[in-house]
Amino acid sequence: MIISTPSKFLIESSSRPIYQRIINTFKKALLEIGHTVSLIDTTNLSSLEEYLLLITAENPDFLLSISPSSTLVNYWESLDGYIFEITNIPIIFVHYDNIFSNLYSSDIIQKKLTSFYRTREKSWHFCLEYDNFLDLRSLGINNTFSISHASEFVEFSPVKNYTYEVSFLGHVLPDLSLTLEGYPFSHLLQSHLWNRIVSLNTRLSLYGNEFAANHLGGIYDCINFLSLKYFYISLLHVRSQAFRGEILKRIDKGNVSIIGGDPAYINGSDRKLVINKENIKYYPPQNDQDLALKIYRDSKINLNITSLQFDDAVINRVIDTAAIGGFVLTDWRSDLVSLTEVHQEISYKSIEELNEKIAYYLHPDHYRERLDIAEALHQDVRQKCNYLSIVESMIAQINASENTMSEPLRIDLGCGTWKPEGFIGVDISPSPNVDVVANLNRRFPFSDNSAEIIRAHDVVEHLDNRIHTMNELWRISKPNGLIDIRVPSTDGRGAFQDPTHVSFWNINSFMYYCIEYPAYLQLNQTYGFKGAFRIESIEHERSEGDVVHVRTLLRSVKQYKDEKYNDYIDGLKSINILICPDWHENDENLYRSLHSFLSIIFHHPQKQDISILVGITEHSSEYVDVDSLLSDIALNLIFEGNIDVSDGEPNILFVPMEDRELLKYLEPHIFKVINLANTDFDDLKKLFIDRDITDVQTN
Repeated sequence: MIISTPSKFLIESSSRPIYQRIINTFKKALLEIGHTVSLIDTTNLSSLEEYLLLITAENPDFLLSISPSSTLVNYWESLDGYIFEITNIPIIFVHYDNIFSNLYSSDIIQKKLTSFYRTREKSWHFCLEYDNFLDLRSLGINNTFSISHASEFVEFSPVKNYTYEVSFLGHVLPDLSLTLEGYPFSHLLQSHLWNRIVSLNTRLSLYGNEFAANHLGGIYDCINFLSLKYFYISLLHVRSQAFRGEILKRIDKGNVSIIGGDPAYINGSDRKLVINKENIKYYPPQNDQDLALKIYRDSKINLNITSLQFDDAVINRVIDTAAIGGFVLTDWRSDLVSLTEVHQEISYKSIEELNEKIAYYLHPDHYRERLDIAEALHQDVRQKCNYLSIVESMIAQINASENTMSEPLRIDLGCGTWKPEGFIGVDISPSPNVDVVANLNRRFPFSDNSAEIIRAHDVVEHLDNRIHTMNELWRISKPNGLIDIRVPSTDGRGAFQDPTHVSFWNINSFMYYCIEYPAYLQLNQTYGFKGAFRIESIEHERSEGDVVHVRTLLRSVKQYKDEKYNDYIDGLKSINILICPDWHENDENLYRSLHSFLSIIFHHPQKQDISILVGITEHSSEYVDVDSLLSDIALNLIFEGNIDVSDGEPNILFVPMEDRELLKYLEPHIFKVINLANTDFDDLKKLFIDRDITDVQTN
């Protein structure tokens, strides 16, 4: 659905001042460009029906979700899901927190991820944290984009008489151990949190990935993995206040003013845990934005310690400080590089570096330098982080995604200011032709086997790791997908003339990735290359200035070394479900569980799109004639249940569970793994009967 002017947006108000402020500024920007906006207060609503009636009465064109605690995005037990899933109104999600940072159950996270997937055709996601952007896109939720914080702006006006030397505005607890006692996985949490304290640019998302992989083992689907990953990140994030305390109490340079402190007052408690140190003084918490801006302006150094939900994002405290013209020191986040040229001057990666910079910038001789840095940051934020430009960019991305949604996925990597018609433009910086802003040194923001054509002209030489680049090109391309690469060759001067080139290529470089050169390909696989390509063409091209390019067209080979699995390739369908019966069960229980499962599948209107992969072991046949048993159950269901199979029926394949190579091959194609011995068939029926199964598949 295209957003045309005027459109009507509906936003829920928030009881949290920080989110209400963001909501108000989004409303102001939307009104300024000709749209209408209604704010609704859901504080006193008593039922789901009342909420739906309120939305219906407003009759908006779009719902805009900003607060992570709004009624729209909260889990409803009566629905076993979310309101945004049952409304027909298109939804724009703005995720200024890590998407699942307020959820502490992997089951609830899984439900929300599944709901996001089910609603992907009528929704758009704008993510502050880059990993959220990548992970939603890896699920095939392609209407996902990056966003930055914004602020209202005032002119740069430094003060001469400062109230504070070093100020920190926010909630703080003094000791990390206080938040770990009695919690699950406390040994892991403590280890990973202290790694972050020692090195403040440590990526906690990597620990989330490790946690998920260790708990799943074997076969797993993407939603399962991400549910566990974000569950662990939420456990880390809840320790943010104590993490800040561990940093603050190690500051020994300058006087530190904490405006806030122990958050116990929020729940009516009079507890006041403090850091007992001579150079630390506490002031009462406050939520008044004008007072906050005054603190930012009246502090020689404003200190930011990012909460543990973020690895990359620059949070609003930094943006607001810059907006008022204050000077800030912040723990290193990678998004600083694209925000400002003074990212090195205002960031620290360790407590030692923080103490050094506090001492340096508090010195009277560096007063002028501190002001110059603050002004440079102010100008960068003023240019890049205003709400009007962010809202206009969001609308442009929504409209562009709508225009390309039905087209085969064609991607232009490093498109710059021009891209071929019909292609999705990807670049590291926004511009009118860039549809997806992405750092291609990290995972590419597209799901496996999704791209029909990938164009990569004059871009791969700017990426750090050649094996990573080729792995990602192979991962996101469809089987037999076309990859069109042009890169300056080391056979000419072009490879070395540009100071931003960091990887170097020639015609022989591609021998290491292609099946025409098996010895080189095999060697490269020991280096970490995971795929294979076939060469359509490869040649030199010359351009002005005696620049020699390699131009190669490659086809993605997805079944290289997998020919022995052709029977499985032919047998897979849109939805593939691996079931693991307990072959040791007595005949009656085994028959009952298989019958219950097959009944659910055979009664589904899309049964012809389903393949059932039955896990067997080398000893299964000792307990039961598997083939005969399943055939008998299927025939009984068809005839006794009067099931129409004229349009097709589920396919059944037998999977030897000892064949780990086969399981690894099948893994990305499997929608769900079900242990029949521990399955609640009523819950299973809700998933497969009461819902459209094709809307919840993950691959």
